[in-house]
Amino acid sequence: MDTSYEIYVLGLNHRFAPVEVRETLSYEADEIPRYLQRLLQDDTFAEAFILSTCNRTEIYVVGKVTAPIQELLERFILETRPAFVSRHRDLFYFLEGEAAIRHLFRVAAGLDSMVLGEPQILGQVKEAFQIATEAGSAGTLLRRLFNFTIIAGKRVRSETALGEGAVSVAYAAVELAHKIFKDLSNLNALLIGAGETGELTARHLREKRIGRLYITNRTFSRAEQLAAVLDGTAIPMRQLPEVLREVDLIIGSTSSREFILTRDQVKALLPHRAGRPLFLIDIAVPRDFDPEINRLPNVFLHDIDDLQQIVQRNLEKRREQVPRAEKIVDQEVQNYLNWRKTLQVTPTIVALREKLEAIRQRELEKYRHRVSPEEFEHLKRVTHGIINKILHLPIVQLKKYNNGNPDGLLRIDVVRELFDLEDDDD
Repeated sequence: MDTSYEIYVLGLNHRFAPVEVRETLSYEADEIPRYLQRLLQDDTFAEAFILSTCNRTEIYVVGKVTAPIQELLERFILETRPAFVSRHRDLFYFLEGEAAIRHLFRVAAGLDSMVLGEPQILGQVKEAFQIATEAGSAGTLLRRLFNFTIIAGKRVRSETALGEGAVSVAYAAVELAHKIFKDLSNLNALLIGAGETGELTARHLREKRIGRLYITNRTFSRAEQLAAVLDGTAIPMRQLPEVLREVDLIIGSTSSREFILTRDQVKALLPHRAGRPLFLIDIAVPRDFDPEINRLPNVFLHDIDDLQQIVQRNLEKRREQVPRAEKIVDQEVQNYLNWRKTLQVTPTIVALREKLEAIRQRELEKYRHRVSPEEFEHLKRVTHGIINKILHLPIVQLKKYNNGNPDGLLRIDVVRELFDLEDDDD
């Protein structure tokens, strides 16, 4: 009996599940190929890929429409991830067909991310696609789905401002510095504190081509490690007074209970700076820099509240872009569905016949004025018969593939590609 197939997704993400639940369901990249092969051992599934990040785990399959897909995928998860407690199954979402396709496109576009518009997810989706392709679990439907997914993600980034503006404190600090100085390449910067936020800030500074980057930390070895990775210069805390005379930008990111820099310390530096302005950005809580520093001449201090305001403004700007981004997603979903329709036999047969008929007509026109009207009519009848004979067997074979099976869809897709029928249905 012929069986139709559809695209399904079972998933769990940051919207519905806390991190302690999500971490029990994550899959490492090097083990995913093994699990994909395990999925495909069940002939219910023809194709599959797994997207697993810190904020989501989603299993996409091409499966038989007559099968209990959700039940089978939940069983697969419980078998492969014993730490995932069965009572958490109510946190899953299960989508099929167009809803599953739209969900994937929204994920790739950053519309479903914890941080709206974050750029990393598109790369993570690409990696998931690559793993599935190399594992041999991506067939006709998923390979083309991958193409449209990447197109949707790239279009949202290039045609909207969904991914623009800093939406993290670390990036907002660097964006503020860039706004103040315009060009950071001729500046010296000092990062005080080499923890997670400090490291992220330093990486953003490097991306903005900061000139010389000094890094200090109470644990000096940590400063050395980060400096080695980011081509910076590690300095011990005791050398701060000397370095402070050289730098133009200071970023504080420690967890100190006392001020790292006081008003008097900074005031003592000013005579040695030859009138150069000094900018300080405090992203620490508690604060690293005495707020009284801001009263000194030619010294400018911004704290985390200032940065949070920047983040909030940028988030509001991103939210304004959501309708445009959703429209692009809808367009690409429709484009994918239109492609799916071309895999139906009747449109393919019609397109193939029209293609060959167009070739026949073009070639006949070359002889219209070279032969008599009677001979031309004879040529028309003969070539029409040839076209019918050429098409007979391919049409018979194509009709055998009209069963919704991915193998049949692949054969139809090959025919359309061989005869360049794609444009006929755009």
